[in-house]
Amino acid sequence: MKVIKIGGSIQKDEKDYELILEKLKKEIDYNDKNIIVTSAIKNITNQLSDIIKNTDKAMDIVTDIYDRHVRLLSKLTNGIEFERSFGEISKLADELFKIAWSVRVLDEVTPRVKDYILSFGERFAVILLSAFLRSSSIQSNYILDPPLITDENFGEANVLLQPSKENLMKKIDGINENVIVIPGFIGKSTQNKFTTIGRGGSDYTATVVGKILGAKEVKLITEVPGIMTADPKKIPQAKTIPRLALEEAIELSQLGAKKLHPRTFDPIFNTNLKVVIEGLYEEGSTVIEGSCTKDDILKGIATRNNLELITIESTNIVGKIGSAATIMSEARNANVNLIAISQPVSETVIQLVIDSQDRERLIERLNNLNNLIEDIQSRKVSAISIVGCGLRNKEISAKVISKASPLDPIFISRGLKGVSLTFIVDEKDENSLAKELHEVILEWQTK
Repeated sequence: MKVIKIGGSIQKDEKDYELILEKLKKEIDYNDKNIIVTSAIKNITNQLSDIIKNTDKAMDIVTDIYDRHVRLLSKLTNGIEFERSFGEISKLADELFKIAWSVRVLDEVTPRVKDYILSFGERFAVILLSAFLRSSSIQSNYILDPPLITDENFGEANVLLQPSKENLMKKIDGINENVIVIPGFIGKSTQNKFTTIGRGGSDYTATVVGKILGAKEVKLITEVPGIMTADPKKIPQAKTIPRLALEEAIELSQLGAKKLHPRTFDPIFNTNLKVVIEGLYEEGSTVIEGSCTKDDILKGIATRNNLELITIESTNIVGKIGSAATIMSEARNANVNLIAISQPVSETVIQLVIDSQDRERLIERLNNLNNLIEDIQSRKVSAISIVGCGLRNKEISAKVISKASPLDPIFISRGLKGVSLTFIVDEKDENSLAKELHEVILEWQTK
């Protein structure tokens, strides 16, 4: 059984769909079931989000979403197939018009309603892609209702594996066609409410489905040819990484490289499942499988900006049990995520890295602890991470750290199983350090 995910960024016009067709004809196993996981077509999720942000324009936005899908359908299908799928898209659009009207009148959107609205993107997409495949002589069907069962943590729902397996198998067994298109990114709770599983959720959907069905390989088709050693927009010398160990892939996804869902690779732990990330427009791919080997070196870098370093200084926290916990509690109460934390053994300083947008909210809460905190400072910083199993090698780690030393990193931390090093530096030094570390990667890859 094969599982193939089609990204939304490569579903924007006729040319994209023709390339997708060529790719699928090479990949489909006509003697078995093939599950095609699709994202919403390009920019539709953003438009659905705009319904929530601009409720006064909700009806106009829905009209545009509907028109986009009908125009694309008319170019990808004809005759009976167009009529059938036009009716299905129109029925779904009527449902969206009703919820958009309610949102406009009430001018209020709960997390549950937000997930319901966002679910329409992938549901439109499965109808469109399946119709196109049938019009291209590929026997295809689709599952409109999301097969994954989740909890009700709206926005970041957790997939419940056993109920999802039972639900998916039941739905697949009722379909004769061997190409089945299903929605990524969305699920249904045990109470039958639509949920979403977070940014990049279609990748995660694909690997979960691969695990559930016992697939040997999950292929993620995207706009770029695999995972790159760096962001090519910032570092033109960036190259495709041919292979990543599972530990490396997890670190890169957690650190924000290639906007993968942070749990994309969780399902392949303790399995023989292989993930291949492949480009639609140009040759190249990254294979993710297995664990670190002695031959693995340095693989890639990821950068994160728009961060703030909050430095808390006080002699009042020295030796006082629970003082650090009190500070962390204030962050939690302010709904601020702590991206990184550092404290020396002298206990006189606590440093917190947070998103810049959370700065004012956190400082306001910390100011309430004037009996504990003597001084609070903040500065803009960036996080630059280098990833590779080779960082377990002392010689390689020393080389990396020596490259970063001239820029005087504020602090350094190791990641999962020692396969990453993250440097927190002044925002102005981000590009310089990223280029320096990328040079180290290329140097070791040519040895």
